[in-house]
Amino acid sequence: MMFRTDEGLQSPEEQDELVFLDESDDPARDPLREGWNILIVDDHDEIHKVTSLVLGGFEFDGKRLRLLHAYSGAEAIALLQAEPDIALVLLDVVMEKDDAGLQVIEFIRRKLCNDTVRIVLRTGQPGQAPEHEVVLKYDINDYKEKTELTSQKLFTTIISSLRSYRDLRIIQSNKKGLEDVVRSSSSIMNVYSVHELARDALAQIGSILGAGGGSGGLVLQKDAGGWSKLAGSGAFAEAALEELPPGVMAEAESAAAMRERAFYSEGFTFYFRNSAGGEKVVCFKCGKALTEWDRYLIEVYCANIQAAFENIDLNREIESTQKEIIYTLGEIAETRSKETGFHVKRVAEYTKLLALKHGLPKEEAELISLASPMHDIGKVGISDAILNKPGKLTGEEYEIMKTHAQSGYDMLKHSGRPIMKTASIIALQHHEKYDGTGYPQGLKGEEIHIYGRLTALADVFDALASDRVYKKAWPLPDIIGLLKEQRGKHFDPVLTDLFLAHLDEFLVIREKYADEKVF
Repeated sequence: MMFRTDEGLQSPEEQDELVFLDESDDPARDPLREGWNILIVDDHDEIHKVTSLVLGGFEFDGKRLRLLHAYSGAEAIALLQAEPDIALVLLDVVMEKDDAGLQVIEFIRRKLCNDTVRIVLRTGQPGQAPEHEVVLKYDINDYKEKTELTSQKLFTTIISSLRSYRDLRIIQSNKKGLEDVVRSSSSIMNVYSVHELARDALAQIGSILGAGGGSGGLVLQKDAGGWSKLAGSGAFAEAALEELPPGVMAEAESAAAMRERAFYSEGFTFYFRNSAGGEKVVCFKCGKALTEWDRYLIEVYCANIQAAFENIDLNREIESTQKEIIYTLGEIAETRSKETGFHVKRVAEYTKLLALKHGLPKEEAELISLASPMHDIGKVGISDAILNKPGKLTGEEYEIMKTHAQSGYDMLKHSGRPIMKTASIIALQHHEKYDGTGYPQGLKGEEIHIYGRLTALADVFDALASDRVYKKAWPLPDIIGLLKEQRGKHFDPVLTDLFLAHLDEFLVIREKYADEKVF
């Protein structure tokens, strides 16, 4: 289907110069899209011509009119579906049907759910659509008989309709901006990485402002080493810190020096400092003039960004404290058995690396790393005479030693915290064996939780590679030989293969946290 359109024709002679639009037109290349779209729906060609003539050269808010023409209700409905941004419909009632215009109104308001477009009903047969009945029953904005719609009244009607449409669109845009701020603020509060938060924040700022081409932003962080770039978007996405335009860094440093935010004609800088003294600056170039509403939205959103960064810093502090407590608890057991040094740290790093190689999510691998240092916490209940006996344990002593797995689980099982729940599983199952000959439950294969299977391999590897009160460290070839021999017996075969395939990476950890050089 083809729709005719004209842009304020100047004279009757120009009626033959109507522009034709079809579905192959590229809206992005149509300069008329920048004007006000007005749809004239009438089955009389003369009405279209006169309306075009009257509105020739008309402008409102610096934009010209773009007139679109439909000659039936069916054509109007098709055009309304094809054109999402129509400001005003000048609508006849009686066309191919007596109520064709009324059906168009129903389509706009109920099918398209469009309550923004202004609808002015124009009728030459008021008896077919009495004004009081139509105004009450249908959501229209004005009712005119064609005989009363003079040139001046048409001009007044167009002005008032476009003004209403413009204001409604502004309200909708502001509402969307607020919704974007609320939604974006909610999402950033769940981010736990400063780099991820910085990237998300820049993307959301661009969305909130409707930033176009040439826009871009930066999140910069200042610490003892100076400024560093956390994230960049748009024009600054790939630029290294030293490649940034001098003006950008000057604005950031000025904001930091003054400890304040600043708005410019097409951008802003937002400075904030957390409770620990860390400094950050958000710089954004919008590529368009900022309105007062834009500034308000940025004020609200950037305040939430500041809170989100503060939360991340606090979470890091909590996590650091948790790690310290967990390592300390783990080391208590190791110290009691005279197994000092970095055993618990190595086991933590081994389990994390092996979990990642196995394909577990990063968050879960980190959880295992935090929990695994407490694998032997149950040893605090074992007597020194057994725990530090230099020779081989008797059968009775070994049975007592084995109780540390259940004891560790019993200590940790009551907590609902993810770290403690994970640690309780590891404490209970890290001495289970893949072939079912382990303790305390004699679990077999994948009956053993993946956390237990990971820690079993990491713990044995480190125990063999370290001096203990009852033995000297094994040479590396002997350890590799035992791992291969116990593949599918003591250890999960898949995990064993992964460990040996990436042995060099595990040895790097071993060297980093070495008690003394073993290999």
